[in-house]
Amino acid sequence: MATVVLVVTSAGAIAYAALQLRHERAYRSVENLEKQLSFFLSDKFVAVRRRLAEARLDETGLKPWTLEEPPVSAFEVLDFYEHLSLLVKKGHLDVYDVWHTFYEWAQPVYVDMQPLVESEDSPYSEHYRDLQRMIRRMDEIQMAKMKTQKGEHWALWTPDRIIEHYKYELEVGGRPRRIRRRHQTPSTAARLKDDDAGGE
Repeated sequence: MATVVLVVTSAGAIAYAALQLRHERAYRSVENLEKQLSFFLSDKFVAVRRRLAEARLDETGLKPWTLEEPPVSAFEVLDFYEHLSLLVKKGHLDVYDVWHTFYEWAQPVYVDMQPLVESEDSPYSEHYRDLQRMIRRMDEIQMAKMKTQKGEHWALWTPDRIIEHYKYELEVGGRPRRIRRRHQTPSTAARLKDDDAGGE
């Protein structure tokens, strides 16, 4: 009987420790997300995003570019999203939280710069492999949320919508479209609470 009690107690302790570890990782992920969002909204990076918008737009719409002469300002923005993708890959960020916070900002730039990121002729495609994977995963989340979306995700970001994105960057100075997206901790904490209660 004592052996049974010891086994049950040990199993309970292990399960509790695993739960605590999971929560610690989740809250650390939220903290990492807040740090990345703070940098994204910083004056320094807002200026970077504005420079990209200025480089991409003229009075006729989107400026043409080539792999030989890409917009230099695109690299700073893409590198930020590549950094996010590395954090996701290493388990320091949750891909759902990154989708919720950054998708509307990352996707139009990604689609606009798709040849630079994905083309076999691009010397930078290998550098952005993790970003490619993260964008694909976020596209899947987006399409699942939309439910009615059929076909390719590129249809979500037509040239007109990409232009709208860049204009927004110029006119509003990079502030979030939806203010609630600045506050990830409550939403993520709520999901953690749901996990405690058994989830959905």
